[in-house]
Amino acid sequence: MVTVLSNFMGDEKPLLPTWFLLMTNVFTLVQVLAVTVVYMQPTNEVFEKKFADPKMDQFSIRNVVPRLILRSLSVVVATIFAAMLPFFGDIMALFGAFGCIPLDFILPMIFYNLGVGAVASVRQIVLDAKTYRLFANM
Repeated sequence: MVTVLSNFMGDEKPLLPTWFLLMTNVFTLVQVLAVTVVYMQPTNEVFEKKFADPKMDQFSIRNVVPRLILRSLSVVVATIFAAMLPFFGDIMALFGAFGCIPLDFILPMIFYNLGVGAVASVRQIVLDAKTYRLFANM
């Protein structure tokens, strides 16, 4: 899989400092782990309904230990499954095209424009109401 950072790898030595490449990879790993936890939340909910004790407190040892073990295990299994597929990057690109791009880029822009349009329209109505005259546009 080709990444943006591979463009900065020279023939003999990298074009960027080693610490920069290391920090970029560490931050990428942290971001992927956070995204994994978020997108695997439905799986975690199923595990908690099955293995948690609803009579006990949410943060009791009885409920925290299975939650920690099962969430960690589900992330490990998902990572191993992803590593087994030679075309996992292509699958993620397909899912990203249909799932992530609309949710992350298109919908926020539409909602922002709708919000700004609504505020601007109300502002214009208020401004026009101050100088309103009956049949002014005829």
